[in-house]
Amino acid sequence: MSMATKVGQFLASHNIDFSLVKHRHTASSFNSALSAHVPSSQVTKAVILRDIGGDYLMAVVPANKHVLIGEINRQTGKQYYLLAEHELATLFQDCEPGAIPSLGQIYGMDMLVDDTLFEQEQLFIESGDHMNLINLDKRQFGKAVGSLPHSHISGYSFKEGPLFERRDL
Repeated sequence: MSMATKVGQFLASHNIDFSLVKHRHTASSFNSALSAHVPSSQVTKAVILRDIGGDYLMAVVPANKHVLIGEINRQTGKQYYLLAEHELATLFQDCEPGAIPSLGQIYGMDMLVDDTLFEQEQLFIESGDHMNLINLDKRQFGKAVGSLPHSHISGYSFKEGPLFERRDL
């Protein structure tokens, strides 16, 4: 598998130019960045949340940051919580478990994108498998998600801050 079917169809139907970047098999967006030798601040990470009413939200943040769920709850006025990994398979049936593309609109899911991603010149999105990233330039990323809601929704975890960013790439 190199790209989820729905992702490929979305990119083609929206005339979004991209390339695929192969890397060794990894289990997280942060490790995909390391393996692909790209800055983790440029790799998007999709975090799936659900509120108590059952509505889903895909929060999209850089791979080197974590989602500020409290901030999302404050901004939306809802009470979201992190969805368990085993609950994701039914939502992303054309993806390998854990390799979620940061394109929730394809899967009928509301999205909230972190503002810091729009500052990057290049972005990398999980393709639906654990061995490929979709590379988009800033303009193409804007075509894919620019009209979706965005805000400041990310923060550094204690082990993944600016000191851990690869600068030798």
